[in-house]
Amino acid sequence: MKKVLKKIIICGICILTGQQLFAQDVKLVCENQEAAQGKHIYLNHYKFWDNWFLSAQVGISHSMSENTRFGNFFKNEKPSFKINAGKWFYPSFGTRVTVGYYPQVGRAEWELCDIWPEHFGNYDFGIMAAYVDGMLNFTNIISQYRENRRFNLIGFIGIGYNRSVYFDNKRLDTWKVPYNGQVYNVDTKHGNYLAAHVGLQAAYKISEPWDITLEASYNGTDDKYNGVEYDRVYDAYVNVMLGVNYRFKNSDNHHRFKYVYYDNTRFEALIDRLMERSSKDLELAQLPVEELVEHVHFNEALQTTISFYIDRYYITDVQKRNVASVAKFIESHPNVNLIVTGYADVETAYPEYNMKLSQRRAKAVYDCLVNEFNVDPSRLRVDYKGDVVQPYADVNEWNRAVVFIMERR
Repeated sequence: MKKVLKKIIICGICILTGQQLFAQDVKLVCENQEAAQGKHIYLNHYKFWDNWFLSAQVGISHSMSENTRFGNFFKNEKPSFKINAGKWFYPSFGTRVTVGYYPQVGRAEWELCDIWPEHFGNYDFGIMAAYVDGMLNFTNIISQYRENRRFNLIGFIGIGYNRSVYFDNKRLDTWKVPYNGQVYNVDTKHGNYLAAHVGLQAAYKISEPWDITLEASYNGTDDKYNGVEYDRVYDAYVNVMLGVNYRFKNSDNHHRFKYVYYDNTRFEALIDRLMERSSKDLELAQLPVEELVEHVHFNEALQTTISFYIDRYYITDVQKRNVASVAKFIESHPNVNLIVTGYADVETAYPEYNMKLSQRRAKAVYDCLVNEFNVDPSRLRVDYKGDVVQPYADVNEWNRAVVFIMERR
């Protein structure tokens, strides 16, 4: 059983690790009709308490313990139920906890049942089961997530515990008394057993918060779960469950993942305003670097800054002239060090993403000064503020910049 569970767990880890190739670091860009119409599309930013769900399912559990295959197939099914609670971290990856009760069927040895069917046969018991599952939405992995999609195919794999309960003691006690010299002993003590399962779920959206689900799972547990131990590694049972799933409302007042749409015409207007400022930079770029002189005021910013396009951290040729002037300033002022501080504008993306973007901008300028203009690294210090601080309060897009703070060496 341990070897089987180990293989299932390793398989699950590989699947979940591979999922990271599909879950982008910060944003998901949808290549659909909206994108073709000139819109930038980002997945909305969600918090820990967003995208939770609760579901209830009923169905049948089919026992597959040692001797049940010798009996009537249809007598091995019992009605069962379970509840699930979980969270989707991305449209294609989530997790859940499941708790359920699955009545089971055991059977005496086939020789005894064949020879004395009036005495030996099936017996009933139950399983209280709990699992922790990893969930992969195969539909969203294969085909980019769409907000209006109705059908999703979801795979899950998990580990947990099974507890055997409610053995049919009245019937089993009679098997312990010799019948024509034969007995059949079943250990009816409650036992806790490590278990693992894997399965598929089909989910159909009927409204924003509600789904109808149909799932099937193959569950492996210890050979002793039915009260009898043979030389098998594990026993198994199969569940087929129909249910409903409710998605709780998120902080954005929606029940599911939503995209944030940015119109390119708005971007173009912002770029035009950026170009107006860049024209001033271009005028400075035409001057020899030596003529760009700054006055030293410690703990204040240089007048020269490095500007960036929206959602970018590469340095354009025009801005490299500004970097060169900063390098010249450091060379001519041996008593000054600089804090290379990155920023991002508050109206684009969200705080966590902007913090990373401002860090990348500051690092790009630092690398350019050190690697291309041979500035001593000890003269520089990298800092980044994201969109928490906006040095240019009047013009939002000017905050897509790196600013240099002078400090005494």
